[in-house]
Amino acid sequence: MKLAPGTPLSVALAFDAPLPAARVAMDGGRAQLEWSGEIIARKLSLAALYYPPEQGLQAARSNEFGGLHGFLADSLPERWGYMLMRKRLAKLGVDIATLSPLDQLALVGREGRGALTFEPATTPAEDIETLDLDALAKDAAALLEGEEADLADTLAGLGGGSGGARPKIHVAFDGQGRISVGQGEVVRGQQAWLVKFRAPQDPIDAGPVEEAYAAMAEAAGLQLSEHRLIAARKGPGYFATRRFDRGENGRRIHMVSLAGAVEQRPDSPSSYDTFLRATRAITRRVDDVAAAFQRMVFNVLAGNRDDHTRQHSYLMDERGEWRLAPAYDLTYAPGPGGEHYLDISGEGRRPTRAHAGKLGKSHGFDEKRVTAIIDEVRAAVADWPKFAGAAGVSAASRKSIGSAHARIWKAFG
Repeated sequence: MKLAPGTPLSVALAFDAPLPAARVAMDGGRAQLEWSGEIIARKLSLAALYYPPEQGLQAARSNEFGGLHGFLADSLPERWGYMLMRKRLAKLGVDIATLSPLDQLALVGREGRGALTFEPATTPAEDIETLDLDALAKDAAALLEGEEADLADTLAGLGGGSGGARPKIHVAFDGQGRISVGQGEVVRGQQAWLVKFRAPQDPIDAGPVEEAYAAMAEAAGLQLSEHRLIAARKGPGYFATRRFDRGENGRRIHMVSLAGAVEQRPDSPSSYDTFLRATRAITRRVDDVAAAFQRMVFNVLAGNRDDHTRQHSYLMDERGEWRLAPAYDLTYAPGPGGEHYLDISGEGRRPTRAHAGKLGKSHGFDEKRVTAIIDEVRAAVADWPKFAGAAGVSAASRKSIGSAHARIWKAFG
């Protein structure tokens, strides 16, 4: 599982045909990056903000991501995915704590998020023989509780480069909506999707709540990937969403999270000002900045305080053009200590209309535009009972979340 000392890692951009992108090696605990001639010639800024496509070695700017460049660290699994990788390696007698960041990228190999792939790939082979969502959900919960699970290997094989705290698997849907899975990427005629299970601390109807939030967010003017609720044999269903880092027939799309682009760890506080500034610098599109601002207003009014820097991303096409990725992971979340990870004009606990207006003004939105965005989002959030009812949210969750919305709106002013 370990690369030989001094072995560089080759990075490729896996669009229709793999394009050599870079070589990376560790030196004194910090990664050194050298872009390929192809990336330099095409002027593709794969890191979005830092590390321009120029000749010469470029060291990682800090040790924040284990000494890796932020955009490369995006390919590493976090939390749920990391736990699966750790358990998978433990069965092979390997302690993940002994592996360097480059060793871990080699484990990701060709199975990570976005379009970046890594060679030599040391990903352990897995035989995936079953796709029983109910059994997987049960075993995912057992794994999070520290127990062994019969389908742990299957979950590891399906987990891919998953991040976030909630268990999830990568699957494929065919043209008739049937779910399937296989080794590696999806084949022609299939679409890549993500199916989520609830964590032990989640309400029993976490799936329906996220489905209701997705519909509510769309009504509020946000762009989301296609989504649906998959029925369980017993109890609430599972939330599923189409992967926005995969196009038709599983074609890979390069992506960088806000965390990877600005190199701010997701577990540290940041601000919506940083998000809006980064969006303007990366996409150079006013409509994407407006979409980021609208997303902020939705997260505030809908009580989604789990809005850290890994919860926002950007997508790059083959020409090197960047756009803001669809919104994702939208649900009711009290946040750390009851605060947003991203503050609004310095306020994270009880942001008001004045805070939103001040931030909007600093980014070129006049009072009329800010008011229109707030009104559109407020109208959608006020319809929470309708969206919750359609998704099958329990009466208890419907009431408690609705009460939280009312408290937030009163404080927002």
